[in-house]
Amino acid sequence: MAAPHNVGAAPMTGSSRRVLHVLKYYRPAFTGEGVFLERCSAVMQELAGTVEHDLLVTHTPRPSRPEAAGFCSTLRRVLYLNAGPVPTVLHHARLAWWFLRNLWRYDAVHFRTHADWYFVTYLLTRLAGRRLVLSATLDDSLPVLINHYRPGLRRLVAVGFRLFHAYVGISPRLHEQNRAAAAVPERCHLIPCGVTVPLATPGTRERVRRSLGVRPADPVLLFVGGLCARKDPLFLIEAMPAVLARHPGARLVLVGPPLEPDYVQKLEAAAAAGTGASVVFAGEQLDPHPWFEAADLLVFASRLEGFGTVVPEAMAHGLPVVARRLPGVNDSFVLEGETGFLMEDQAAYLEAVLRLAGDAALRRRLGSAGKALCARKFGMRQVAARYLGVYGVAEAGVPSPEGPESGLGCTASITDSRFHAQASTAAADPQGVPLLLTMVDAEEAFDWTHPFSRDARDVTSMRSQHLAHRVFSRHGVVPVYLADHPVASQDAGRAPLRELLQGGLCDLGAQLHPWVTPPFTEAIGEANSYAGNLPVAVELEKARCLTGALEDAFAITPQIYRTGRFGVGPRTADVLKQLGYVADSSVSPCWPAAAQRHDPGAWASPPGPYWVDGERTLMEIPVSAALVGRLARHGGRVAPFLFRPGADRLRLAGAAARLGLLERIRLSPEGMTVEEAKRLTRAMLAQGHRVFVLTYHSPSLEPGNTPYVRTVAQRDRFLAWLDAYYTFFREEVGGRNATWREVRFGTAAAAASPLALAS
Repeated sequence: MAAPHNVGAAPMTGSSRRVLHVLKYYRPAFTGEGVFLERCSAVMQELAGTVEHDLLVTHTPRPSRPEAAGFCSTLRRVLYLNAGPVPTVLHHARLAWWFLRNLWRYDAVHFRTHADWYFVTYLLTRLAGRRLVLSATLDDSLPVLINHYRPGLRRLVAVGFRLFHAYVGISPRLHEQNRAAAAVPERCHLIPCGVTVPLATPGTRERVRRSLGVRPADPVLLFVGGLCARKDPLFLIEAMPAVLARHPGARLVLVGPPLEPDYVQKLEAAAAAGTGASVVFAGEQLDPHPWFEAADLLVFASRLEGFGTVVPEAMAHGLPVVARRLPGVNDSFVLEGETGFLMEDQAAYLEAVLRLAGDAALRRRLGSAGKALCARKFGMRQVAARYLGVYGVAEAGVPSPEGPESGLGCTASITDSRFHAQASTAAADPQGVPLLLTMVDAEEAFDWTHPFSRDARDVTSMRSQHLAHRVFSRHGVVPVYLADHPVASQDAGRAPLRELLQGGLCDLGAQLHPWVTPPFTEAIGEANSYAGNLPVAVELEKARCLTGALEDAFAITPQIYRTGRFGVGPRTADVLKQLGYVADSSVSPCWPAAAQRHDPGAWASPPGPYWVDGERTLMEIPVSAALVGRLARHGGRVAPFLFRPGADRLRLAGAAARLGLLERIRLSPEGMTVEEAKRLTRAMLAQGHRVFVLTYHSPSLEPGNTPYVRTVAQRDRFLAWLDAYYTFFREEVGGRNATWREVRFGTAAAAASPLALAS
């Protein structure tokens, strides 16, 4: 069931707890701590789904363009304190005022850097009874911070730092320094930066190496980090002539943003003078993992690190490492001759690099050992669980931190407009002709008035879909059937659909009904009928199971998806990206969940298909629905009261519709008259819409399965509705029927797809 007409997007359940993270510097001038926060917040969200995470950025100015900042889908809000540089006193006054106004929202506050040198916000947090945490991440342990103050103030400053409930050091050196200065050493926690490694896409190594122009046997040395003097990539460039003397085809790839322009000029000059094209400046990469896949070893000459996450990250990719020795930082995991080599001068560096470059077996042995060590010591699930414990917000029943990592990213969102960009449909129809897509929710029949049941798996209504195809054939409609697990796993469902597919009469997508899709680990109920309410790991596994069942049943990998009941969640887009989907249709405007009802944006129709990720790989194609009438432009204020639960008893919505003031309409023959559908279409056309999505449920084609079709006569009217609407759309609107593939890829690419060629 895509959604009865009284439900909408997945409602959040339970009482959320919130953690505020405070960073000085964030996007677009990125920091290692910002990278870690994004990745860790993703895993904390997987372990404790009702804990929300916000970020306050105190020093980086607010970007003029939101898209320039970049976003993380598991940071609910990213807030910038200042739009530009401000005097110090004004800055701290704004910080204190922000805390006074917003501190009540949070259960814990984690200062990831010492951002308040006057201790005002620290005191406010304690007075408010919130948990207060401070991190040391580079050269900012407690004794170092205390020594930054004038000698006469240091005793008072030490007392001020006692306000914190917990101190986190990310390396043994920082941890011991914290313990030496803390009044209560037991408050100090050693929590290293965790490491996550996404699943590699087949062929990535070969693709990236081809772009570098290297042969299979040529060694690729990788550096990842900001291009600045502290990281010392000049050391690596100056050593390259000696490497090239032994390995002429070698490459040194520098992945990272240019943080210090003058220093970068020195790097470029040194590379031009001594190495030719063997040094590659790859620039900042939002996703550095393909570069790890392409490399043979990591080289890292940084002179100062709190932890140096890139080193264990490379090890987690199976790369041996050669790094500058940083006592108390990296000597506990870069084990000499076991996982890599530590060096202190160029001679030691060249000895290690040349040895590894010339011995593939040694690289494999050290890489394998490093990968195993990282899994034991730096798994992000263990790290995230420890942070939740430090914050005091860990939930009962949190999944074990020892479990497998999901590998999900956190760079997309179907519901969060920060990630969205309108998609052009010019390639589907350069003339701007309105396009109509037909999507059928191919699913089991069940009583919509009864509780959900795993036993409701009757898919015999699939045998009646040919009745709709009599209409489709007259109008040139090629629908996409969004099939769920019962349809894919039973002959009564998959046989009729397979016949339609083989005849080129339809396309195939996926629809997730959680209560009938394995694995069955969740309790059955209203809340868990929305996939977006499930723990992320469960949502991922159910989507993966459904995708596999469809592949097995139809020998087609589905590429378009819908969450049953339009129950999209905060990580649904991340799930779909990992599983390779390129389009989604889980948004049904104007039917918001209770928690969203008073948000005016929840009653607005998106302007058309839109991208949900910065890479523009996943497109949302919303179902067509809108508020229609003379009050439509005020709908965001009026609709929450007119369409609230219980309002039907007052018959206000019916009166408003009859008077032409306001009505909400979805483009469907279920519960809507054809005249209502026409009014919706005209209103949406006037708003600039050019892509329309018509949807209904497959069980409606057999009487008695849904509230919309109880008799044969009602089914006849249902089919007549389709015939009349397609005629209207072609003759009055001047539109044409299209497929989702045309909208997503363009007409030419869709025509060349394997499905189109097969038909």
